[in-house]
Amino acid sequence: MSRLLETVEKLKQTGTIGLEDFRNLKMKELEVLTEEIKEWCLYGNGKPKNWARNIKSIKA
Repeated sequence: MSRLLETVEKLKQTGTIGLEDFRNLKMKELEVLTEEIKEWCLYGNGKPKNWARNIKSIKA
């Protein structure tokens, strides 16, 4: 779970994540992350400052 939170925090701060970040996540964490990214791109226009959710509310 901490890997997911670290990845989300990196995405929130920089707006990007690398393939290595994806590789380090478990399958369930990847599913949660991709759903979060979809919502973020749809409702937040992909801007890091518009990340709507608190990172700690993500459950994997």
